[in-house]
Amino acid sequence: MQESPTPPSSTPSVLSSVVEEVTEAITGSSSSSSSSSSSEPSVNQKLFLVVSVALATVCFFTNVLQVAVFARPSAVRSVKGVLLLSQALSGLVATFIVAFPIHVISARGGSDGGEAGYSSCYLGHSAVILLTVLTSLGTSTLLLFYHYLKTNDPRRFMTAGTNVVGWSAGVIAVWVVATGVGVLPYAGWNSWVHHDARCHLSTLWPLSFTAFLSFLVGGHVAVALLMWASTHATSLKAAAANNAARHGRTVPTAALDAEEAPIASHPSGMYISVSGVHVGGWCISLGSVVPLLAHVVVASSCAASKRCLARPGHYHEEATALPWGSLLLVAVAIINPLLYVFSDDQVSSSTLLLLSRVCCWWCERRKQRLVPRQPEPHDAETNVYVTNDTDQLVSDNT
Repeated sequence: MQESPTPPSSTPSVLSSVVEEVTEAITGSSSSSSSSSSSEPSVNQKLFLVVSVALATVCFFTNVLQVAVFARPSAVRSVKGVLLLSQALSGLVATFIVAFPIHVISARGGSDGGEAGYSSCYLGHSAVILLTVLTSLGTSTLLLFYHYLKTNDPRRFMTAGTNVVGWSAGVIAVWVVATGVGVLPYAGWNSWVHHDARCHLSTLWPLSFTAFLSFLVGGHVAVALLMWASTHATSLKAAAANNAARHGRTVPTAALDAEEAPIASHPSGMYISVSGVHVGGWCISLGSVVPLLAHVVVASSCAASKRCLARPGHYHEEATALPWGSLLLVAVAIINPLLYVFSDDQVSSSTLLLLSRVCCWWCERRKQRLVPRQPEPHDAETNVYVTNDTDQLVSDNT
């Protein structure tokens, strides 16, 4: 009577073990299916791949062509050639902005956690963005200042504007500062240990570094506004002098200084048309930086606020804004060289000359391969005939 309850007690244990195995199998299959479905790139990621690869390809070949144009010894001897070469090199750096997002999407996974994961994420993406932003904006500001001197102060431009060594030092300083700022978070100005293993932009550096970046961008804006204010004030005085001369009134010599006298002799609006392409290039460069800087400021502020982090779906968790915003830098790296090619006669002629040489060389080589050269029938008689002048010269020498 005491041995009869043993089979029923063993039966539930067997059933429970079977149920647990089935449950584990179902759970494992569902988890594996969910992981496989989550590893598949989304529509947004596929669209980003197509757009980024297309922009990066066009950006690479456009800036390689500009580097080939302005890296020649004859072009490097001019200030404009040095500045445009720096702009083309910045465009080549912008080509690699999309490399890390493409790698992450293609690998179907995020970055690794820990310090090594943050290092690869920063050096592969954010450091390239910072280097592109600072070099592009710095070179655009130098171009703007170059043409500010050319149009507003021709006397000073004759000495300072043609100093290739000085402007080359300025370009080198822009690249050194941009590289140094880009290395600062990797060197220690970061907040990697205070956040999770997900590689968001706001978890890469603290709010103080974001304030430092805002200060640098604001410095470029302040310099451009000062140049605009000086140009506007000088143009108003020059216009007043032209109106006075048109109506027969004499203008005191003290009213026009060394900057205003050359502008007063220019036709109305000439300086505006000359520097319009450079103002436009600077505005385009700044326009690509503003959305990224706004994202960085808001995301870093949210990452530094406990109240913002406590809310579900807080702002800094949105990681898609940075890759799409970085595509603006790649687009600007295409627009700026084309802007100079289609607006500056010197740049367009140099670019067309290089393209014609490359195309003619390729066509000539292809023609020689396809059509073998036939000997001319009168080649042997080329040097038979001698003029009388040559006879006289030979007789004099003998």
